[in-house]
Amino acid sequence: MHTSFIVFNIIGLIIVIIAAVRIGMKISKASKQESPDAQNKISYDDCLAKNNSSFKYGTFTDTRDGETYHTVKIGNQIWMAENLRYKAEGSFAPKNDEENVKKFGRLYTWTSALGIPDEYTEQSPAKDIEMYHQIKEDNFQGIAPEGWHIPSLKEWEELMNNFPDNSNGIELRSECIWQHPGEDSVGFFALPAGYRFNNGTFCQFGKRARFWSKDEYGKTNAYRMSITENSMDLEGVYRSDAISVRCVKNV
Repeated sequence: MHTSFIVFNIIGLIIVIIAAVRIGMKISKASKQESPDAQNKISYDDCLAKNNSSFKYGTFTDTRDGETYHTVKIGNQIWMAENLRYKAEGSFAPKNDEENVKKFGRLYTWTSALGIPDEYTEQSPAKDIEMYHQIKEDNFQGIAPEGWHIPSLKEWEELMNNFPDNSNGIELRSECIWQHPGEDSVGFFALPAGYRFNNGTFCQFGKRARFWSKDEYGKTNAYRMSITENSMDLEGVYRSDAISVRCVKNV
């Protein structure tokens, strides 16, 4: 009886140890999945160097803050090949870490991206009919530097038309940072900066890229371009969310 009790306890201890090891492995795996650097062994610097040698990038310097950006022609459009970094009211560093800004740019609420009052987060700019018509015009500048503007929904659609209808955005995703490297076949260099909810929570850093359109989507939303490792689409999100901005050159 005593021997059986000892054996029973030993077996129970072994079961507990095995369970603890498995839980530890799951936690370790989850931690690695949350870290972009652990997901992809292609370094940012190597990725950028490869793009610099593969594409005929132009450059543009924002006179407001001296920030210089790569630019790239895709189809008939010229895009910034980096996320906007201009520090405006209503903008945030990805994951609330200013060291992320150089690579990932800043995150902007919709009203910040358009450079309009915060009151239009939950109501249409049509309240100010002059402002409304300005936003509807081609090349509406918003927070973009001089000579550039916030893309319209139509301009995002034009960019997407360069790729197959079933594209998941692999042509736009960078080869670095993402868990599954993109092809970045046009030099757009989309990086997963994630986004910020109005309550201050940062989400999907290293997993998702979102970019504003100037166009409204209902009363409290606006269109955004979204790129994940599995999809590319245009849909509405809350204007109070803070996401990335890519600028397109005036024509």
